[in-house]
Amino acid sequence: MKKEMGKKICIIRSNPVKPDSRVEKEAWSLAKAGYDIHILAWDRDTDVDEMEGFVNVANMDIPITWLGHKASYGEGLKNLWSYLAFQVHMRKWLMRHDFDVIHACDFDTAFFSRSVVKRKKERFVFDIFDFLYSEPCNFMQRCVKRAQLHLVNYSDATIICTEERKEQIKGSNPKRLIVIHNTPFETQASNETFFEKSNDKVYIAYVGVLQDYRLLKETAEVISGLNNVEFHVGGFGKYDTYFSNMSKKFSNIKFYGRLPYNQTLALEKNCDIMLAIYDPTIANHKLAAPNKFYESLMLGKPVIMVKDTGMSRIIETNNIGVLIEYSKSGLLAGINQLIAQKHCWKEMGERMMHLYSDQYNWNIMEGKLLNLYKDIFD
Repeated sequence: MKKEMGKKICIIRSNPVKPDSRVEKEAWSLAKAGYDIHILAWDRDTDVDEMEGFVNVANMDIPITWLGHKASYGEGLKNLWSYLAFQVHMRKWLMRHDFDVIHACDFDTAFFSRSVVKRKKERFVFDIFDFLYSEPCNFMQRCVKRAQLHLVNYSDATIICTEERKEQIKGSNPKRLIVIHNTPFETQASNETFFEKSNDKVYIAYVGVLQDYRLLKETAEVISGLNNVEFHVGGFGKYDTYFSNMSKKFSNIKFYGRLPYNQTLALEKNCDIMLAIYDPTIANHKLAAPNKFYESLMLGKPVIMVKDTGMSRIIETNNIGVLIEYSKSGLLAGINQLIAQKHCWKEMGERMMHLYSDQYNWNIMEGKLLNLYKDIFD
């Protein structure tokens, strides 16, 4: 594919991209193809107005601007004023800079940035990581859902993360629509060894946002009572302090804090089992496309997931993990079930890596993304 030199793309995300694997992969692939990429991000850890820097992805430095508006994670309306301040700041920043394409991730960057695109006659890509309120319960939620469908209609292209997510945007008429799965690329994994393994122990990994509706505290409570299991946790969010304290209290809980993505993959590779657990009562979780699921495929690590949440069908069909009830007791039963199948882990891992290679590897996703952008500019 020819190099698209000179075409400027701004990717906007409402987190600091420290890390954000999907943003980093898309930015890297587009930059590698010759596009001039800049990331605009919300840094919730500081009130510093604007900071310039770089995100290093697979030995490539991608420029990023952080807009600082201090806020917490997973606290909803408590962050309303910080959220609105970020939106105003984002819009002002976009008005000062010219791009050929604004690539907005999710409703919380797309809604306000779309007005800038319309005014400046730039192209617009709506990248839906999580569609909000696919089953709205009140007037406000119905308005947000309707606004997202309008964004799909008025975008030059829309990206979703699974085929099943087409159901969420039913009623819209996208000009261009592609599916980009949340799969990693192999060059992102480092060879770092976090700990020496013992044959008489099982190591379980979770690295990601530390928030509600993922049985994270319950997992720590369960594993703290299992002498033959260690829980290795990385990430950031609402439960940073909780996991820091648990790691001091229990020798079989290890907390690493925020990790760059190459170290995330290295830690997961060092462990035996991965978690991709979501509350099935939340509509979006029924169609979730967890990074952890795709990472487990690439690394060949059996995964624990809740029944009837996104990708659970693939786990069941291919026998590459266990499905549990969303409860503390269900989690304990799932851990014990998967440990009892330890003799099958090697075969499970081989099936997982074949699935990744044949259907989900990033080379396939990159080709779809670059073809989409080529079509936008043709």
